[in-house]
Amino acid sequence: MKKYFNYLLMTAFAAIIGCSSSSKIENYSTFSLFNPDTVQSYKFDTGKMWTFEDAPVEYFEETYSFKPDQDWLEHVQKSALKFASWCSASFVSEDGLIMTNHHCVDFVISRFEEDGEDFHKTGFYAETLADERKVPSLFVDQLVLIEDVTDEIITAIDEGKTEKEKIKLKSEKIDQLIDDYTEETGLTCKIITLYNGGKYSLYGYKRYNDVRAVYINESDMGLYGGDPDNFTYPRYNPDFAFLRVYDDEGIPLKTNYFYKWSKDGAQEDEPIFVVGNPAATFRLKTISQLEYMRDFTYRNSSYRTNEAVKYYYELIEEDTAKANYYRGMLVYVGNSAKVYKGSYAFLTDPYLMARKNNFEQKFKQAVQSDPELNGKYGHLWDAIAVSINELEKHAGERAAFTINPRSSSKYFIIAKNLVELAKQLQLPEEERKSDYKNENLDETIAAIFPSNFNRQLEDKKL
Repeated sequence: MKKYFNYLLMTAFAAIIGCSSSSKIENYSTFSLFNPDTVQSYKFDTGKMWTFEDAPVEYFEETYSFKPDQDWLEHVQKSALKFASWCSASFVSEDGLIMTNHHCVDFVISRFEEDGEDFHKTGFYAETLADERKVPSLFVDQLVLIEDVTDEIITAIDEGKTEKEKIKLKSEKIDQLIDDYTEETGLTCKIITLYNGGKYSLYGYKRYNDVRAVYINESDMGLYGGDPDNFTYPRYNPDFAFLRVYDDEGIPLKTNYFYKWSKDGAQEDEPIFVVGNPAATFRLKTISQLEYMRDFTYRNSSYRTNEAVKYYYELIEEDTAKANYYRGMLVYVGNSAKVYKGSYAFLTDPYLMARKNNFEQKFKQAVQSDPELNGKYGHLWDAIAVSINELEKHAGERAAFTINPRSSSKYFIIAKNLVELAKQLQLPEEERKSDYKNENLDETIAAIFPSNFNRQLEDKKL
């Protein structure tokens, strides 16, 4: 029986985890009673996510009785968009109309507001093309070119005699390929590392810089649910927004690649393909790496982001004049808090870690049973474990002394800059960094104390 497919575009992030961002993090297990020696991993433990250049068409045919051809894959690929640097979107009409999530634009609404307007409260709707408003500093990228450049990069790496040389040659080859393809195609080119360096793909994007707002829900609707982001009640909030791409002549873009609307929606037992721009995954991290993330990285990040959610809620109540700004920050921080919290919950689940350990043992056995593979890669698990053991000795100090411009209190950044200033002024002027010489010195000193310092926020961060 022939099956029909609706194209559904959804935003894909590194993780989407719907758990409260403010409740206490607890260790738990999916199964309270189990023997770790008998836990088994399964075929799709690492998920079902593929790139377009490696779409498993035979698997689709076997599982769903659907074998997409190259035209179908190209249409789906080019209808999808990367929305700025933080979200996914898609063309949904031949006239450049695009659809994305409300939470992808909520924090940039103020960019196109005029005096007296508050689109967080009222929403925005352009009745005509003339009413559509350009959103400053917003762009979308359409993936139009994919090239396998694995051989070129691996060849360059293999020419190095030391690890340092290999890294240098790899970096130089990547820069050269990006420059060459950018010059040849005029596209925005990037090289993506896939499968922990098992493959390198060059992606060429057509960038559109004229993006105009068409319809955006008010924030109370788009982010409905009382949580700082959309992940708790996605079924009940209108977490969508419409914008339009214009061409270089200022005319709505004409495109053959867009998703058509389905009058009937998805049907039971019908395959749904989710297309988007996800971040990196950790599917091939070793057990020792995951244990380090559990004990240090994600534990610390989960605590930090969940505490940030608390103080942004406090600031909304305490400083009503800046409430919209703090709500915007809550969307970003709340999203991260859930990702870290959910990931930490996985890492502290003994059953799931045992399942991951079984996957690793099978993987190692497959490599070590092949003489050629074993000679090249059989030592890697133990080598990584040794490095992780060394890293653990300094993990606490690294966490305590690392200053992150995005999350650390500006008090720390000011202190760091003052110390650097003192060190530079002890040197003869000719030996100082350029920012601490001649006419640059006064400007550097003035910049140490930021003019937009928000003491209320920085006190809470501290």
